[in-house]
Amino acid sequence: MLPVIYSHGLLERVPKLKVAAVIVLFLVIFFYVPVVPYIQPITVPGSYSPGFEACLAGVSQTNLRLAMAQQLNCENEFRAPAVDLYGFATPAYGLLGYGAPPFPSQELVSQGNHSVIVYFNGSQVAAVEDAGPAGVMVNPQGVLYIQDAEVISSDYGFLNITIQLRNLGNYPVSNPSVYLSMVGYSSNATEGSVTLIKPKFVGNCEAIWAPADYCVVSQVAPNNLPVNKSFSFYPEVRGSVEGRPFLYREGFWENYPQGGVGPLWVKEFMSQVDRARGGTPMTENATLDRFAAIRFKDASAEYQISDYGFTADAASFFSQGVGKGSVVEVLLYPGVFSPDTYPNFLSEYAIGHWYGLTNPAFTKYGYYVGQALYYDVSIPCPVYEIPGPGINITQFFLQHGCTTTVASTTWLVIILST
Repeated sequence: MLPVIYSHGLLERVPKLKVAAVIVLFLVIFFYVPVVPYIQPITVPGSYSPGFEACLAGVSQTNLRLAMAQQLNCENEFRAPAVDLYGFATPAYGLLGYGAPPFPSQELVSQGNHSVIVYFNGSQVAAVEDAGPAGVMVNPQGVLYIQDAEVISSDYGFLNITIQLRNLGNYPVSNPSVYLSMVGYSSNATEGSVTLIKPKFVGNCEAIWAPADYCVVSQVAPNNLPVNKSFSFYPEVRGSVEGRPFLYREGFWENYPQGGVGPLWVKEFMSQVDRARGGTPMTENATLDRFAAIRFKDASAEYQISDYGFTADAASFFSQGVGKGSVVEVLLYPGVFSPDTYPNFLSEYAIGHWYGLTNPAFTKYGYYVGQALYYDVSIPCPVYEIPGPGINITQFFLQHGCTTTVASTTWLVIILST
């Protein structure tokens, strides 16, 4: 019988190997195993409990302000409960923010007979978009293809938006409509703390879009894009195929298309104003340009109130030894107008503003062009002009039976002086 020989070195290595295995296991779980649970409640906009339609049927049809309050009460009372979304992430993500997040970049969520697309930023809901009825197909394969999408400058910097599609499937597509999400073009809203994406309609294809056919939709829009930056935009197509609704959405990047309402536009517009003044030209003044920049900053910060802060700004600015003469402010939102058609609009729908511009007493002007929030007013609307300073703009349009939507738009601040 051979003698038993004990190796102290081997006995010492066995515990070390166990410790190393435990460390490796811990690291694998910490960085690679999604074991940390996340719960994200989300309320599906447009989804309501039974009784909502009956509640709406009782809304006043004669008093607009009362009707809006009653409709809001119906929405709050019958809004469907939140849906809990579940996900898992690694401990490394939970503690360090490293690794895969617990939710996908986007997820289709249905509640009752309604659906939304939820967009995530890590573990948080970044935005929600109405997707239509429950059962909607999101980005279905083999149905259509967005061949090209362009946002380029037109005359005076307006945007030409063109989207070209092709039906890839073997079946006709019913009622395809094209929308676009883009900063400065579409508008977003909020519900609670969640951003609601609201794509803007661009155009329709044929009501019955045949297989293999092409479709091109286009629109001219104001250039409200961020200055000198590349930007993303998201065309989407909504329709149905074989009776099933779908939403197809794709992202594109574009270099900033130079232009917009700027020096060239303003120069041409002011030449039209000079013609309306009987050929008596105004001269641009650098001091008034500086004051116009101040006015844009302060007025746009409180855009809900017309000409907010003008009196205080004028008193402060011109008390610094700068001669002002008689100074007035004209706030304009040129929208999709060219500089030679905008005067016609102002002279018909914004008489007070046009009178200020064409008043022969003024000999100097300054201006500033900026991008900020303002109100898109429903059309038709019996009024287009705010009649004076210090007016709550939302209430003003509401009293005239018009609805408004907050959106990013181009401001043209003109300061006139004798």
